[in-house]
Amino acid sequence: GIAPEAAEELQAELEECLDTIRWCASSVTRECLQDIRSLQRPPSVVRDVLETVALLMGQPQGTWEKLKRFISSDTFLGRLQKLNFQQSVSRDQFRKLRDRLSQPDFDEELIKTVCVPVVPLAIWCRAIGVYLSKTKFPDGGEIRPVAGAGAATTNPSRHSHHAAPAADLIFEPDLTQLSIEELRRVPELTISRPGVGSITFHGTTDCVGLDFGRIVRLEVGEVLVYPDSTMKPSPGMGLNKAATVTMFQCWPPNGTKLLEDPKSQDRYKKKIKQMTEEKNARFIDYDCATGVWKFAVDQF
Repeated sequence: GIAPEAAEELQAELEECLDTIRWCASSVTRECLQDIRSLQRPPSVVRDVLETVALLMGQPQGTWEKLKRFISSDTFLGRLQKLNFQQSVSRDQFRKLRDRLSQPDFDEELIKTVCVPVVPLAIWCRAIGVYLSKTKFPDGGEIRPVAGAGAATTNPSRHSHHAAPAADLIFEPDLTQLSIEELRRVPELTISRPGVGSITFHGTTDCVGLDFGRIVRLEVGEVLVYPDSTMKPSPGMGLNKAATVTMFQCWPPNGTKLLEDPKSQDRYKKKIKQMTEEKNARFIDYDCATGVWKFAVDQF
């Protein structure tokens, strides 16, 4: 048998997988599917995800046209939500699923930068793979868990290259109104991007000569200060200093409709807290209902 702690941990992990699978299935909407179907030349990773969904539903599809018909059917969403994968997935299907999930491009963080509507389906496939690898096919090989269970992460993604130009950023106080002397000592500088998030740099900041467009990147689910590390000054200098970060639109994988269940919400909040601490930041708060995540850093 396995030790009670390990058994308890496994049980929590499996429940989390099931939560994620339910969240993802319930967050796929007709609009998402319409967006996917309207792609004339779908990126290959979008096809990969849909082929994997079709594989799990026992209806492998060969061509893009067939895949589009498959997700257009009236029964698709219902079957997605009700799929009894614990019973229906065979060892052969599981092996193919594992091979697909281990492709480097089958990465939720990367898919987010390519085609947002397909992300819940990608996470759904991975969570099913992880669940089956720990229950029905424990000898079938490891499967990498869902990246932050679909939470937004602050990892610099190697694919998101469009920085928010400084024109998109709002500065408080308004730097254009300050004299050069005042720019040398700006108190509690806050840089924000509406609907995306904000960073408040604590203490006084010397803003003279800073190229904010190159130093600060605020995207949904991503906050980077000095994305080009060769530009980063030593801690305490420039913007490489203590700050509080607030991020909006950090929804659970099911979008805004978090399960009504407070236990699931609590579990999800704990996961965000753990993720924050793994990034050497201090967790302040996260609210499932508003998608607002706050944390503090000593430096970037």
